[in-house]
Amino acid sequence: MPYPALPGMYFDTEQPWQNLVISIKDRNIASIAFGWTLGFAFFVLLRVFRETQRVGRINTYVIMIWMELFASIVVAFMCYLLLQQVARPSFFFLFFILMAWAIQIQLLLQIIINRICILLDSKRERRLLKWSVAGLMSLLIITTYCIWLPAKLQINHKYTRINEYWDRVEKCIYLVVDAGLNWFFIHKVKKRLVQHGGLKKYQRLVTYNTYIIWVSLAMDCLIIGMMSYPNELVYTMMHPIAYIAKLNIEMAMSHLIIKVARETGIIVNEDSTAHAESTAGAGAGAVRTAKSMQVSVQVTHTRHQDDMELSEQQGKTAWSLQKGSVPYDASIKSTIELSPDSKDRLEV
Repeated sequence: MPYPALPGMYFDTEQPWQNLVISIKDRNIASIAFGWTLGFAFFVLLRVFRETQRVGRINTYVIMIWMELFASIVVAFMCYLLLQQVARPSFFFLFFILMAWAIQIQLLLQIIINRICILLDSKRERRLLKWSVAGLMSLLIITTYCIWLPAKLQINHKYTRINEYWDRVEKCIYLVVDAGLNWFFIHKVKKRLVQHGGLKKYQRLVTYNTYIIWVSLAMDCLIIGMMSYPNELVYTMMHPIAYIAKLNIEMAMSHLIIKVARETGIIVNEDSTAHAESTAGAGAGAVRTAKSMQVSVQVTHTRHQDDMELSEQQGKTAWSLQKGSVPYDASIKSTIELSPDSKDRLEV
């Protein structure tokens, strides 16, 4: 005999709905996690503001970091209200928690890919990386909707049993993808540094970013570890902490990639997500994303010369020998014109 379902759900359950058993210990853990989330969110919010100001306009990267932060805060509030029994579980309540989680995992990986694509010369490689990861994450999200949501709605015991295994498998797949993308990023950075003479001044920075990648992966392990806690909903409070911390790490990593890219000949246009080819050895086939400009360089040298003096007479350059120490002052002015139609002029 089918039993009535939760409010807002149009499916009957196999057994009567069993209310969540939440102990005082569960509430305390949820409160501690919620406090940590709010503390991290405040500092990450300031950093997101700074990143927005640095970019100077609304682009894909800015939209992703704002949505990632917003989704993490939404998950924190909804799960906290559920564990404090302020909000009652319903189909739409659990559905929106899952939707916010889907935004979290999808956007965070795309933020990682966004910085990797700066180092990829081929447009085809960039598209392949973006869409392959997006497709894999979409499959995970759809599968989780089909398993996790019916399990939490207590449709039948089969979904609950499958979810016990699938939830861990899904988190492990995400961990592997996250680790693979970060390893690929560090590999490309080191390879580019070696190709351009080592750039030893950035080795310490690369080492530091390698360490914080391990911290980022530890956040995924924290979520997987908390899934063994008796109350199956307490681990959801670890998601906001982990993803807000990972977002902060990703914004810190962006400074490394910008420095390395510029030092190794890539024009980084931070106002968009466009990629610029390396200007070194690119020749006529180089792709320029920066606008054309006229550069005027004026260099003044002053030196003392015992036997020689450079003088200009009637528009011609002549060398004349002088005895004794004669001060010499020569001004050389060169103009590099990148575009005849450009009105911009940079003087150094």
